[in-house]
This record gives sequence, C-alpha cells and structure tokens, in this order.
Amino acid sequence: MAINRRRFLLNGALGLGGLIVAERTYDFFSESKAKAKILIVGGGAAGITMAAYLTDKLRTPDITIVEPNETHFYQPGYTLIASGTFSPEQVTRSTEKLIPRGVKWVKDSVAELVPDANYVSTKKSGKIDYDFLVLTPGCQMNFDLIEGISRETLGEGNAHCIYDYQGAIKYHRAMEKLTSGRKDSRLVFTDTYTKLKCGGAPKKICLITEDFLRDKEIRDGFDIQYFGNSTNLMTPVVFGDRLQQIYDERNIGISYKHRLVSVDTSAKKAVFQQIEEATLAPLPVDDTKLITVDYDLLHFIPPMSAPDFVRNSPLAITTGDLRHGGWADVDNATLVHTHYKNIMVVGDAGGLRTSKTGAAIRMQAPVAAANLVSIMEGNEPEETYNGYSACPIVTEYGKVLMCEFGYDKELMPTIPWLDPAVERGMWWMLKVHGLEPMYYHGMLKGLM
Repeated sequence: MAINRRRFLLNGALGLGGLIVAERTYDFFSESKAKAKILIVGGGAAGITMAAYLTDKLRTPDITIVEPNETHFYQPGYTLIASGTFSPEQVTRSTEKLIPRGVKWVKDSVAELVPDANYVSTKKSGKIDYDFLVLTPGCQMNFDLIEGISRETLGEGNAHCIYDYQGAIKYHRAMEKLTSGRKDSRLVFTDTYTKLKCGGAPKKICLITEDFLRDKEIRDGFDIQYFGNSTNLMTPVVFGDRLQQIYDERNIGISYKHRLVSVDTSAKKAVFQQIEEATLAPLPVDDTKLITVDYDLLHFIPPMSAPDFVRNSPLAITTGDLRHGGWADVDNATLVHTHYKNIMVVGDAGGLRTSKTGAAIRMQAPVAAANLVSIMEGNEPEETYNGYSACPIVTEYGKVLMCEFGYDKELMPTIPWLDPAVERGMWWMLKVHGLEPMYYHGMLKGLM
C-alpha cells in the first residue's frame, strides 16, 4: 500500500513524539525523590555544570547558586583571544542565561564557610543555610605575591597575563606591535610555582608568539626566554620531552628552578629567584640568589590558590605539599570532602592530584552529582573519578599537542592508537571549532 506524504509525515511526527514521551517518562521515574537544600558556591564552569546534573537527577530540586559575576567567561578561549584566533566577544555569555531553570541565583560573594553549622556567610546577603554544599569557586590568582604588578595594571610596562580577560586582549595588541618594533627584542615568559588552572597556558602563549614571529618572517633577532619553577616543561614525561624538543628546535631558552618575585614595569626589568629544588612551598626571598632580566615584552603567571574563604576554613588541606595552596581536602575518587560528608568539591578549588582544567570538570561533575544524590538517599557514594584531565597545548597556529592523562600521570588518550607525542591539525580544529560549542551546549547543560 502506498503511503502518501501527509501520512508519512504524520507517522514520523507521532513516532518522534512517542520517543520524546518515552524519554521524559523514563527521566521522571528515574529521578530521585530525595529532598534537601543544596547550595552551590561558585557559578562558573563547575558550578553551572553541577547545577545542570542535579536538576536532571532530582525530581524536586532545591538548589541555590552563589555567584557574584553577571558575565560568564569561557576561559579556555583566552589563549585564542591572545593569538587573534577568537574575538573577545566569543568567550562571554550572560550568567543568568546559563543557570538552569528553577535554580535560584544569589548574586553575591561568599565571605566565610561554616561547615560545622551548615551555612555560609555572604558579603551582602547574610547567612545562607544548606543541607548539602557543593564547593565550586575555582582558583584565586594572587597577583600581589609578585612585587610591582597588579591585575589592574596589566599591560603597563608591556607586562601581561592572559589568565585575565582584559589581559588576553591587551596581550594580542602587544604581540601585533612586535611587527613594527625593534627586531632585537627580548621576550620573557614565566610559569609559577603553585598548582594552577590550565597548566599548559604558559607554554601555549610562548609557542604561539614564537610561531607568530616566524609567520611574519621576523623571528631572527628576537631572544625568547622561558623561566619555570619546575625541572621540566610538563608531566607525563612523553609530553614534557616533546615540548622540550620543540623549544630546542625553535631556539627558545629555558631556565628551570626560577621564580618571578618582582617586576619593575617602568625599567622593564624582571627579577627571578634561583631555587635549589622545585617545590610548591612559598620561599623567603634570598637576595644572594636573585637575577635581574631585562625584557621588552613579559608574560607572567601569578601564583594561585584556593579562594581565601576556602583556605581559611576547616575545609582546607592542612598537611602535605597541597596545604600551601589552601585547596579543599577531598577524596580523589568520590569527590566527597574527607571530613564533611555533606560537602562535594568539584573543579579548581579541590586538592586533587591532577591538573585543573575544564576537561577535568567535565569528568568530575557527573561523578559528584551521582554521589551527592546517593548520599541524599542515605546510601554510600559509589561513582569514582579517575583523575582524567586534558590540556590541548597549541604549539603553533594550526597544530595542537593533545595531552590527556589521569592520576599518577597515566596516559588516557581519547584515540588510543594515535601517538600522543605528536601535535596534530585535527586537535587544532577541535580546540578552535569544537570545544566551545561542546562547553556551552553539552557540558554546562549536563549532557556530557
């Protein structure tokens, strides 16, 4: 029997409608009936992703997010702004439009965590009680720990930092000016000694700038130097060795076991302390081990830590090398706080022994959300996080070294048969064209 076009479309629509109804019915009956007051501290990538997962898992969610910023920034795009690949407008969205429907938003900052009494104090809204706390406030950049610089003065004396939105914009302008400036300039790039978000970014911006100069056929004459606290460019060793090769091939000088301690922006001089061993600990400044480096352009990374209200709270790690950053003490597998079982920690503020990246958050959030619901139901947390993190290091325009690994620096490549130590154009395409829509339409909606 022939099927006319109208009947075909009608049957198709009914079939699609049936699938939607079936999916919604499955969601309804699989949703947890557990009820509790959930407070999420931080409305960045981790906070919004957690809110999305929890609203999907709970039938009657009661969720509040505390977040002061009206604008949400896609921070992995900062490097691409600095390189001129992204426009600044591509990385901004309205926070309000990203927060899941039904989640209450308190536009405020947390001043104090009081986990023994199950509340937080905010700067303007007073106390907020909770039954369960999800800690997702991200990292704090401590510009004040480098004498002579502040976040507000980025760009002065040609000293830059792309970890800041305006800083990334200013760096791109500074890089473009290299084409009309002196061709015997010294470009200085630094890392920092603390755990930091997106640990590959200091290498990315150095390599992007070098490639920019080669593309403009003005690389000869530029002296490019990289200073780091560690004894290698990266771990796992397979990635560190490849980056070392690239730096050597491009004649980029590397000074290991050096820390930036001050910058004289008017004289364009950076002062580094030579240290005896790589450590996460802050060290007293020893005048006998200081060297002064002249620069024409400086890109630096400030020391980072958990926000003050975390590191000054009972939630912070108190022993071991991670105590220096005041990171929240969290079980590496379940993401439940080690002492407070009604607190989950997701994202950069956690004292996890893996890199702090958006890719890590993407893998942590579903684990943390499932375990929180399980605890709300009176059960033990069963889901585990394997430490997966990913850092797509741009080695030049059009190529990316995709670094994927987990706890104990175990390699965890998405495509296991590809050599992980080879930078590829396909990863550049993913970085530039794929990750942003995946972030907004997948991760922040709790879909991946």
